[in-house]
Amino acid sequence: MEIFKLKYEWYEGDCGEVYLGKDVNQAQFEKDLREAKEFAKSLLGKIVKQGEYLGKGYSVECLPEFYEQVAWFLTNKKGYIRCSLNDSEYSVEDFHEEKIIIERIDREVKKTKI
Repeated sequence: MEIFKLKYEWYEGDCGEVYLGKDVNQAQFEKDLREAKEFAKSLLGKIVKQGEYLGKGYSVECLPEFYEQVAWFLTNKKGYIRCSLNDSEYSVEDFHEEKIIIERIDREVKKTKI
């Protein structure tokens, strides 16, 4: 399975990202992405009925909505799955008394204004 990151960055810090997984190569993902883009573009300025597409009853009017429609199309029409990224790392070692152990390494990121 390949995992692809889809994201957007909008003004005032609004942003979003999703990891999408499927057993396809990069060329196929990009083909599907172009198709999803055309789908989302077809919704620009159109009234979307409640229950259709995202089920939120809106047309594509801004970048976050465009992004959501692209992600919706890829997951609902192309069979991609939403994945989450676990940043833990697991290490297999064999130099301890127990012979073989597995350790989890967690990283903590702190952001501090200076």
